[in-house]
Amino acid sequence: MDKEYVLYHIPGKKIGVTNDLYNRVEKQQGYEVGEYEILDSSTDIDYISKRELELQKEYGYRVDMKLYSELFNNNKFNKNMKINVTEQTTTFPCPLNKLKGQLMDHQEMCWSTEHGSVVLDPDLTRWIIKNAVTSMYNNDRCYVYNKAMLKYYNSKPIHGQAPINMSMYLCLI
Repeated sequence: MDKEYVLYHIPGKKIGVTNDLYNRVEKQQGYEVGEYEILDSSTDIDYISKRELELQKEYGYRVDMKLYSELFNNNKFNKNMKINVTEQTTTFPCPLNKLKGQLMDHQEMCWSTEHGSVVLDPDLTRWIIKNAVTSMYNNDRCYVYNKAMLKYYNSKPIHGQAPINMSMYLCLI
């Protein structure tokens, strides 16, 4: 089944794309039904990506430098690290003593779990390093539990942090 991509508008703030409206707009950004509107939706990621930029321009918002679809096609984090995301865990293909370097080399990359999506930043990197466990099947792999990671990630205030490249947030799906 194809993913449904939703083009949403938070009046006076932004126009964005997600395939998980509740988690992205309500849970992560804190808006409630009635504070945002759905402008369009499609299973065609290329169409919705182009439409997002058109509407950002039409509404007078800052226009993203990259298409939404390009954020996933160029995701070197998943290509280079070949992380394995299951229902329970995110597994990294390196031993614990190499994890910090691997994560630092891939800042601003994102991935999705059943509990939501994350964007790798220095704060999340510290949390992953502190909570990662060596795999019992392979000493050259380590993992974190997705539910705990998302619980921590979603508890971080978005607006209280240092400025972050907004294209990072578009990576969340």
